[in-house]
Amino acid sequence: MKVASGTMETVNFIEKFIIYIEDHLRERIDYNEALYDLGVEPKSFITIFTSLVGMTPYEYQHKRRMTEVAYELYEGHRRLIDIAKYYGYRNVDEFKDLYKNTMGISPYETERYIRQLDLLERITFEIVPVDSPKYPTKTVYVGSFRIVGITQYFSINDYSREEKLSMLKQLEKDGVIDELLNYNTGQVKGIIMHERVVKDEMELMIGVSSIDATPFNETYTESSDFTIFEGTGKAGPLIEDIYQYIFRRWRFKMNRDLNCNFSIEVIKSPFDVDYSDSKLQVWQSLE
Repeated sequence: MKVASGTMETVNFIEKFIIYIEDHLRERIDYNEALYDLGVEPKSFITIFTSLVGMTPYEYQHKRRMTEVAYELYEGHRRLIDIAKYYGYRNVDEFKDLYKNTMGISPYETERYIRQLDLLERITFEIVPVDSPKYPTKTVYVGSFRIVGITQYFSINDYSREEKLSMLKQLEKDGVIDELLNYNTGQVKGIIMHERVVKDEMELMIGVSSIDATPFNETYTESSDFTIFEGTGKAGPLIEDIYQYIFRRWRFKMNRDLNCNFSIEVIKSPFDVDYSDSKLQVWQSLE
């Protein structure tokens, strides 16, 4: 969030107050008392805070707390009851209702829908650019294009990101990837992983962009503006890291909404999912 240099003192104080909130994220904060202790008149400060941050301090704390809860649920290292208690919620049923009212889904659906959640990373104010992007990007409009390949459907309740990599490995083992590459005559070069929800199921297609007649299944992508993120590494961890970068950092610098109704990843080369230096792209659709 960029601000004029004349507001530097105000911005610095708001940054410090955000740090205060982050340090007390799991606690009940009396904002009037906290601000009086800091020598600030609460009403005027909260007005300025809200205009710059886009929400009140209380709303910021609540959204950040729910975001951290979502990440904990996604990572799955602790039980729901332990997470609820850690963040100060003693009644688990009330916590479940609060989470659903905030996130729009139950805690148990978090792993499945983490990419669609409206999460909030800690807000900072960029006076000048201080770092380069973690992954090189380009934003382009791409019209609908045809993908041919192998399609598999999963129950949404059972689907996880591991299913995609498992399917990719099996297709490699069976020689299907090499066969698909013979038909890679479309505008996008590489192995494409395309997933979307169709009639309450997760449709996963692994294939190539092609204009040829083939013995494989076919589907068409949506036309969209895409920001394309590029990275090098082992496919599984790299895909996960790029999405975490998109949803934990990059999207908060964007002024456009993200379209999460489908996903596209492209392995450019080599096509071995276990290779440590695969070149890979994640295509993030923009609204």
